Amino acid sequence: MRHMPPAQFYTLGGVISSALSMCEGPEYIHLVQDSYVEMSLKEGERLQHGNEEKGIAIIDMSRDTPIPQHLNKLWASKENKRNLQLLVRDVMYNDVCANPIIASSVASDNEALPAIKIGNEVIPELFNWIEEADARVLAHVEWAARIKQFQIAVVMSNNTASFALLFHFTTYFQTPGMKEIWQQYGTGEKHRLFLLHQAISRLGTLQAKTMIKAHILTGDDCVNKVGTKHAAVTSDPEQL
Repeated sequence: MRHMPPAQFYTLGGVISSALSMCEGPEYIHLVQDSYVEMSLKEGERLQHGNEEKGIAIIDMSRDTPIPQHLNKLWASKENKRNLQLLVRDVMYNDVCANPIIASSVASDNEALPAIKIGNEVIPELFNWIEEADARVLAHVEWAARIKQFQIAVVMSNNTASFALLFHFTTYFQTPGMKEIWQQYGTGEKHRLFLLHQAISRLGTLQAKTMIKAHILTGDDCVNKVGTKHAAVTSDPEQL
């Protein structure tokens, strides 16, 4: 929603339907979203680095709800974020989609909803209380490799944490037969796909697995940075 032209879509349902149909020909599309749990480490980090914008909760959010002009007010409300996740599941369940869609678990303060696919079928292997989408996506890649025995996965996230985690676990995903893991980086016309499996073969398994340490020490979603990521990866991080 942040990167789509405002004039292209007028309602939340339009944005969601567009996201559900953005790929052609995949075996599955996984929609993996953040969850929001009070008093978690992640919430503390959000509060520390969040803006001063006061959130405005949208009452009775539906697919016909107009996209707010001030998106910061939408994102500043935890209730809006949770309701948007539930709306995604509702649109996915009721629409006829060309692609098989899987929606990730939704965790809140006192419950977690299971991951489901079209037809409202529950996928127990993907049920979890993981709050951060960057970490939750690993469970979905692992499911694709171990349960479905797929050979290619494409992760449409340019988040640094996703890169670091996938660097660490790609060799594990390759054990059941996963051959290629691609991840998007950049935005808009400058977005590209990064071949993680090739990068790991060049770096070596040891250095690839230390990327997560370098990422955490230089600032992740729960730890303040103590240096730059460039300095970390050029200073023999495997010695950490």
